[in-house]
Amino acid sequence: MKLCIPVKICLSILVIFTFTLYILPFYFNCRLYDVLQFKQITVEDTRVRNTTKKILFWNTMFDSETFYMGKGDIFAHCPVNDCYATHDRYYTDLDDYDALLFHAIQLDFSTLPSNRNPRQWYVFVNLESPSNWPLTSQLHQNFYNITMTYRLDSDIVWTYGTVKDAHTEEIVAPSRNVNWNVYNQSGEEDSNQPDNATLWKTIERKTKPIVWFVSNCATKSNRESYVKKLSKYISVDIYGQCGSMRCPRTKDCFRDVAELDYFFYLSFENSLCVDYVTEKLYNALRYNVVPIVYGGANYNQFAPPGSYIHALDFEAPKDLANYLKRLMENPREYSEYFAWKKRYKIGEGTRLAVCNLCKFLHEQKEPRMYNSLSSWYSHSKCPWQDVLTMLQVHDKD
Repeated sequence: MKLCIPVKICLSILVIFTFTLYILPFYFNCRLYDVLQFKQITVEDTRVRNTTKKILFWNTMFDSETFYMGKGDIFAHCPVNDCYATHDRYYTDLDDYDALLFHAIQLDFSTLPSNRNPRQWYVFVNLESPSNWPLTSQLHQNFYNITMTYRLDSDIVWTYGTVKDAHTEEIVAPSRNVNWNVYNQSGEEDSNQPDNATLWKTIERKTKPIVWFVSNCATKSNRESYVKKLSKYISVDIYGQCGSMRCPRTKDCFRDVAELDYFFYLSFENSLCVDYVTEKLYNALRYNVVPIVYGGANYNQFAPPGSYIHALDFEAPKDLANYLKRLMENPREYSEYFAWKKRYKIGEGTRLAVCNLCKFLHEQKEPRMYNSLSSWYSHSKCPWQDVLTMLQVHDKD
C-alpha cells in the first residue's frame, strides 16, 4: 500500500510532463523541434541568404576597401536591397560571388583570380577621367562585362551628385534625357530652402567676387591658365596649395568662407572630358554661392538651367569678368541664380549608384564582354586641346 501512492504520483507527473511537451506547444505555435533547433537557426540567419547577391571589392579605391560606399549594410536603404558586399576574399568561395568590383586604374593584373566563373560580373569601376588616367594595359580588353563610372552611358551610373525634385524626392539629373520643365509644376516653395529674406541677407553680406579651393596646380584642362587671365580683370582668391590663402579642415569652407563672403565659386574641372562633372559643382550648389563651371560636359544634363555660369560660353576671360561684375552690381539679377532651389535640391551620387548596382544584379541580365573598353572609355572623350586653342586665339590681351 505504501508503494502505490508514489506510483500514482509518478504517473500523474509523467502525464503532466507529456501534456506540456506535446500538447501546449501546438497551442502556442512553438514546436519542440524549433526550440531544440533555435541555436542553429540563429547562426544560419547571420549568414547571407541564397538569394542575396554577393559582391566582392577585389582591390581598393585609393585608400578605401569599400570603394567609399560605406560600411555595414550599405544596401539597407535601397528599394532592391538583397545584396551583400565585402572586401574579404575568403568570406565565401570565390565562385560564389555574383560580382567582383575592380578599381581599374589601380588594378594589379598579377593578383587577378586564377579562375573565372562565366556567370560572374566583372565590374569596371572608375571615377577619374581618361585624360588623367588612361588605360595603358591591353589586359583591360576582354576582361570586364559591366561598367560603373561617372559617364551617363555606363551600365551603372555613378555621378558625384544628383539633383532631386524638392517635393517628390524623384531623381531628376544627371540624365541624358532630362526635361527640367516637367518637374514640380505646382510652383510651391520647398520649406527646406531659405526664404527670400534669408537669401537677401546672405547676398547683402557678400563683398568679394570669386573664391577657388584648389590643390592640383598643373592640370590637363589648363584651368590655371584661364584663372590667371581671368584674375587680370576681376579678383580671384585662391585657397589651398595653389594659392596663398588657407581654410582649416576643421571648417566647412563652403559655408564659412564661400557662401559667407563671395559671390562666385570656380567649379573648374582638371579635365575637359565628356560627362566629367565632379563634386566641384555639387559642393557649390549646396550653398548660396554661384558656381562658375569649366568642363567638357553638357551641364544642362547635370544641373538646373540658371544655377551656374559656364566660363566657356564667353569668348574670353575678360568677357566673363565683365558679366560677373554686372551681376555683383545688380543683386536682384544675381539672386535669380538661386531660383532653382524652390524646385530642386542636391542629393548624393554614391548612394544612388550603390542601389543601382544591387538592382542591376537582380535583373539577371546575360553577361557580355567589353571587347574594346579603352575605345569606349577614352577615344575622343576629352577634346580639351581644341578648347585651349580657342582660348589662345580669342584672348590676346
